[in-house]
Amino acid sequence: MSCNWPTVKLGEYCSKIGSGATPKGGNSVYLDSGDISLIRSQNIYNDRFKAEGLVYITSEAAQKLKNVIIEPNDVLINITGDSVARVCLAPNEYLPARVNQHVAILRVVPDEFDHRYLRYFLTSNKMQNYLLTIASTGGTRNALTKTMLESLEVSKPPLGVQKQIGDVLENFESKIMLNSITNQTLEEMAQTIFKSWFVDFDPVKAKMNGEQPEGMDAATASLFPEKLVESELGLIPEGWELKTLKSLSEKISKGTTPSKMDLESATDEPSIRFIKVRDINEQGEILRGKLENIPDSIHTTKLKRSILKKEDILFSIAGTIGRVAIVDQDLDNVNTNQAVAFVRLKEKQTYLPLVYMALRENRLQQKAIASIVQGVQANLSLANVGDMEVIVPSEDILNLWNKQYSSILQMIKNNFAQSRVLASLRDTLLPKLLSGEIELGTLGDNAND
Repeated sequence: MSCNWPTVKLGEYCSKIGSGATPKGGNSVYLDSGDISLIRSQNIYNDRFKAEGLVYITSEAAQKLKNVIIEPNDVLINITGDSVARVCLAPNEYLPARVNQHVAILRVVPDEFDHRYLRYFLTSNKMQNYLLTIASTGGTRNALTKTMLESLEVSKPPLGVQKQIGDVLENFESKIMLNSITNQTLEEMAQTIFKSWFVDFDPVKAKMNGEQPEGMDAATASLFPEKLVESELGLIPEGWELKTLKSLSEKISKGTTPSKMDLESATDEPSIRFIKVRDINEQGEILRGKLENIPDSIHTTKLKRSILKKEDILFSIAGTIGRVAIVDQDLDNVNTNQAVAFVRLKEKQTYLPLVYMALRENRLQQKAIASIVQGVQANLSLANVGDMEVIVPSEDILNLWNKQYSSILQMIKNNFAQSRVLASLRDTLLPKLLSGEIELGTLGDNAND
């Protein structure tokens, strides 16, 4: 049990603790692709390594950073800035790699520590709070020093127990990752069909050339027109229409941020979930785990205009522009702030799948970016959102699309829901495993620890 597990200083069980530096030479040392990647703080998250924004460097720059070559099983930790204390494992698929000055390598002695166990230990709520606390002392910017990391006290179960803990938690994460990959595949399928039908008009163009639309039976092909006609957006299929979001919607609005005075004067406890842009990911999932709460008394008075309903479409209009999500049943009656607009359609069953995909597609994403008003923070007006035009096909095509995409969307939502359950179980188990409250037993190497 945990009372028998010693607490040790991390530095005594690491063969390396060190951070890199900014490669000298300006932009000329950075490459869009290459053999050696440079891992930076924006790639490191507690749930996993994220390759978005990954850069590569020249071999000359890499040679100057030869003291921070990442090896398989290294633990990477952000040591400065707003992302301080985020931890992930070295991504084997992006090695060879180096780190810059904002990231430190923790390389444990494999006969003493399981690298996965250390990563889970450092990402536990208790350790994250501690790391954030010590990082905020002694300077104007959050920072973890090498001395802090070397002095960090870490619980050290027998190596066999560490590996078992790593196996259990890794199994949860593997299932979550599989769901994420499956959803990416489903999303790509949907986007491919949407682009072919509603952006490139491939079936119409094929019929205009006297050809059978690829991958489409005769009955389905017969639903598409055989001619393109001029519109405000250029050529579109004959009989199809351009409709603005405003014309399709019952309501388009946005939220606001409760004032500090209102929050302090509220007598009821915060109980209503409050969605911000950061809570909407690129896959269109609303991340429940870190949603803030506001008092119901504010939700139903000062913020009553932005009470969300099931199947509202969310569209981020400030900060990160263009994140899109659908409000699920479990988020009915939540609220949002001024950076998130919501679109409440008049005929949800008819138009929801079409409008949702249209907002995620490149044309309207680019229109949103082009309409940004620059100020203290880049933002998009509700009028701009309402003026966005959706290409609406004939009723037969719309019904066909709804049937196809609704099944894909439901599978995506089911995977999101399953991953949330798995993540909740993992997060519940994590502190219990790390404290020894749940005993997994020991392996044969116990006598050597």
